[in-house]
Amino acid sequence: MADPKYADLPGIDYQPDVYETSDLPEDDQAAYVVEELNSDSVSSLPVNPNSSYEKFKGKVVSSKGLDFSDRISGSRRTGYETRTEYEILGEGEGVETPQQKFQRLQCEMKELVEDVEKLKTAMKDTSETDQLNPVQVSQQVQVLQKQLYELHLEQTLGQEAAADITDPHNALPKKVITQLDAIKSGSATAKTPSKKGLFSRAAPAASTDQQVTYELYYRPEQAKLREKAKLGQLEDRIQRLEATVGHSPEKVSALTRDASTKSLMGAVATLEARTTMLDPIQLDHIEARMQGVLQKLAELNKQRAAVEDADKQSKISELYDLMKKWESMANSLPQVVERMAALSELHQQAMQFSQALSQLDTTQQQLSTTLKSNTTMVKELQDNFAANMATIEANCKALDARLKTVKK
Repeated sequence: MADPKYADLPGIDYQPDVYETSDLPEDDQAAYVVEELNSDSVSSLPVNPNSSYEKFKGKVVSSKGLDFSDRISGSRRTGYETRTEYEILGEGEGVETPQQKFQRLQCEMKELVEDVEKLKTAMKDTSETDQLNPVQVSQQVQVLQKQLYELHLEQTLGQEAAADITDPHNALPKKVITQLDAIKSGSATAKTPSKKGLFSRAAPAASTDQQVTYELYYRPEQAKLREKAKLGQLEDRIQRLEATVGHSPEKVSALTRDASTKSLMGAVATLEARTTMLDPIQLDHIEARMQGVLQKLAELNKQRAAVEDADKQSKISELYDLMKKWESMANSLPQVVERMAALSELHQQAMQFSQALSQLDTTQQQLSTTLKSNTTMVKELQDNFAANMATIEANCKALDARLKTVKK
């Protein structure tokens, strides 16, 4: 709020400050109410995300050596290898039936055999002796397998257990049908199937005297058939495209040029834009433009030919002038050649005379150097003789003086 002393002055806002915000969008104004499902047909299970994360932590699906191309190529290729999985009851979920125990033991025996085989291969490369002997473990596993097969589960539980073991996928629908027939006819309550397959499963969630509730999971063979049908349609479309386009690399590269830098939708849009240009109206406009371009090209060719002719004429005239200049010189060339041939002997004699002069010059220089050296030597000899004569005269005078002294 403004200061009261400025209230009477014009242009001063003395009203209280009010801050307003705009309404929220319609999407944010709507309050979503989560409906809770209270149906008896839906069973809510408590899920602990932390335990699930710890259970599946570090587990990956290896795609090494897999190929889903199926029937596109000549050889048959498969994707992931499917296996039948059996359900193992956890703690507090009930008591295992003999059939479930047999299936669990059979699965564990198979895993134990695989582990022993891996241990055999690993022990060949190691020298540790404190571990178990793989041969002994393998023998014990064989004994356990023999004991397991000697239980004769088929005789104890009946043909139903054998059918579940050999063909669990087809056995489950048969059980469901028999149980439904038993309910319709008012017979006793059907047995509860407890086996779980990877591709199909039928397990009752709750049963009463009048109704039985099952959880059904469809087998994906139908989905695979649909995928194969789609692949067959794709193959037919590819064959039609190959028949239309052909096997020429130039045509294929022209069609796939845009697909290398754009997405498939962008390439299709480019092809559609090109096909719209084939409309008769567009072709008429293009033809009219091409005619104008052809006329301009013809005019340019004429102008270019005229310019080229002018250049050729100028070059020819220059060559003609040069030929005219050289005609007068060409007439005097034979006389010049004769004179050069006559003067060749004089040139040779002049060369010999110059060589002789050079030799005389060198000998003269050598003689002058020897004369200079001889004159210096003569001067030295004269000086030596003069010095020697002076010493001899001095010696003679000294000898005469001594002789005179001796005579006296």
